[in-house]
Amino acid sequence: MRNMFYKAAAGAMAATMVMSLAACGGSGKDGGSAANGNGGEAEGPITGQTLQVMISEEPGEGDALGNALKKWSEETGNEIKQIIISHDDMRSKFPSMAKNKDLPDLVATTFLHQLYPEEFVDMSSVVDLSKFNQSALKIVGKSYSSEAITGIPDQFTTTCMFYNKDAFAAAGIQAPTVDKPWTWDELYDNAKVIQEKGNVKYGFAADVSRARYDILMYANGGSLVEQDGDSFKVTVNSPANIETLTRFVQANNEVMPKAIWVGGTTDNPVEYFKNGDTGILLSGSWNYNTFASDISKFEFGVMPTPKGSAGQSAIIGGEALAIPANGKNVELAKQFVQWLFEPEHYTEFLQIRKEPSVMNDITYTPDTDKAKEEFAIMQNETNYVTDTFMVDENSSWRNYKDNEYRDSLKRAVSGEITPEEALNGFADALSESSGWAKGY
Repeated sequence: MRNMFYKAAAGAMAATMVMSLAACGGSGKDGGSAANGNGGEAEGPITGQTLQVMISEEPGEGDALGNALKKWSEETGNEIKQIIISHDDMRSKFPSMAKNKDLPDLVATTFLHQLYPEEFVDMSSVVDLSKFNQSALKIVGKSYSSEAITGIPDQFTTTCMFYNKDAFAAAGIQAPTVDKPWTWDELYDNAKVIQEKGNVKYGFAADVSRARYDILMYANGGSLVEQDGDSFKVTVNSPANIETLTRFVQANNEVMPKAIWVGGTTDNPVEYFKNGDTGILLSGSWNYNTFASDISKFEFGVMPTPKGSAGQSAIIGGEALAIPANGKNVELAKQFVQWLFEPEHYTEFLQIRKEPSVMNDITYTPDTDKAKEEFAIMQNETNYVTDTFMVDENSSWRNYKDNEYRDSLKRAVSGEITPEEALNGFADALSESSGWAKGY
């Protein structure tokens, strides 16, 4: 789940950032209707205009959004102009664009609509929000400063566990099921057996991401902050969190490729898994299709997230489509969003995207029984999003400190400082920067 939140200033768009997709004719048939500013319906479909869409990277093969835009363009007679600005550059360029009244009509973003909600349309005036996964709306679509949903997720991902079925069989280990998940202690214990008997170098690996580590924290009832009236208090250094990090450090010394979390290598644990070097991988659901096409050395599977002392946990994230309120073609952007999330169109979109669905009654349907079962497990992970994660996200703690948190975790894994020192140090820094009191 890959949310990053930033602010900065300025710069104009270069002409080289713009790529146009010419419409292929059409008479406006099946174009749908655009909502007006009060959530009502415009008189009819808009045709013959240009929708400017800002995206963060050059579209690649299997571009679900680009495919949808092209089809909508052909059906409605409108044109598409894609403005490509990198994820990091969006941080500085969007505020400048807003100030200069030079905003696009539609933005695919992981953070702009949450940082600058006043610049975006409230999506409750565009679509029926009850049709969407509410956790996805709160995490991916909601403003940081209000309850307004300022983006509708077009990409919805979750943390998940992949495993090497051949290594499990060689070690005599049976994978857990949704009905009978492992505990985190069982995962670490089984990882030792897999490392010894499963013909792999490591029993377990995890992406170098605080979003991966934090599912352990949430599973054990921990959090970075807690609600404190109208504010928050810092709880990242709670006894439960120190215990969780202590156990994670131990696992890095026993069953994980320690160099990855220490920072002693640029190796990617995803590649470790693909190469058959680790038996279990904690990563993101977006890797599934890569594994399905790239892994030939062994058979892989998906298993549910282990339970901690407080239960199971997962972290969701993704990208949202957001409509700048001062864009030149607000109604046209609304029309596209409404069109995209009609069942027929979203089903086709999802079949290309191959990810968990953001809509309640629509799911991605893989081609094989194996993939169907595994996607059902990944979709089920979205039920494990904890209230503590939601509070942390609502606090917008990253506005005060961000990479410093992961750096503290890495220093503990390296043995440079103790887990207690790592979390106490970050708690002090976050408290000082945010003005929030410390709970411990």
